[in-house]
Amino acid sequence: MASETREPQQQRSREKFARILAATATLLETTPYEELGTKLIAAEAGVSVGVLYRYFTDKEAIVAALVRGWLRLDVEIAERITKEPLPDSSQELLGKLLAAYADRFRREPGYRRAWYQGPRITGLNPERQETNTEIARRLHQSLVRGYAMPDTEQSRRRARLAVEVAANLLDLAFTEQAEGDPEILGDAALMMDCYLFAPPTSN
Repeated sequence: MASETREPQQQRSREKFARILAATATLLETTPYEELGTKLIAAEAGVSVGVLYRYFTDKEAIVAALVRGWLRLDVEIAERITKEPLPDSSQELLGKLLAAYADRFRREPGYRRAWYQGPRITGLNPERQETNTEIARRLHQSLVRGYAMPDTEQSRRRARLAVEVAANLLDLAFTEQAEGDPEILGDAALMMDCYLFAPPTSN
């Protein structure tokens, strides 16, 4: 059976659902994914295994639900930062965005462990792409509004590619260092800014 999640509607059930997600995130900080079981998660969440199975078919479904929540937060971060008063330079804006996403790796329980040690859930790929597309859209709008970026198809494509590059740079920065490689993080905004504002290319 494919991994599935059934989100509850009633308040008490939603609270149990949230406890299961929070317990899984906490356990991922100390427990390898391969050793993580539904019995352990249920005990950490203070619910029975039967209750857990009302909402999730298996542990992969729980991690998938965690990731979906993190993707929603990723969009909210971009929305918040691009709605704030824009800094003096586009590179500073990119630095703020990268710093906010880097903090997810450092502070979000279970985030880094799920990213590097969790299951590769291919079914989430469309949602990841939608998230990156939305972040790129908000980034592009702020660059046009605040830094005289031309509103063209090429500039929109560059914003989309810059977001993909940023995701890979963050991945690289935190592969071996829990706090992130400072050199990679320090250069990421510069690299993105140079690319975003490079002279337009002809077809």
